[in-house]
Amino acid sequence: MKSRELVRLVFEGGWNAGDEVDTPMRGYRSHVWAELADGSRHRMTFYDVTRLAQTLEDDSQAGRPFFAEPGLVILTEVTLPNMEAAARTLAAEGFFEEQH
Repeated sequence: MKSRELVRLVFEGGWNAGDEVDTPMRGYRSHVWAELADGSRHRMTFYDVTRLAQTLEDDSQAGRPFFAEPGLVILTEVTLPNMEAAARTLAAEGFFEEQH
């Protein structure tokens, strides 16, 4: 059984003060991995509802009437505290144990 404890979120390119401002305004953050206590990493992509709707509309107009991303998590607002809280809760609930 894998550990159900989040150690940290790992961001490709890191996370800095600019990300604190830019990420909520963009409404998404991709290239994120949840690192668990057992050393495993699980890909996550975070969107807010507004950005998700815009992306789905853009894809639909381009002839792709769906949207999918590995480890997609929808948040009310894409902030570091919200991403961490979601990853911590999902880990505790065994979400990452279901992924292959």
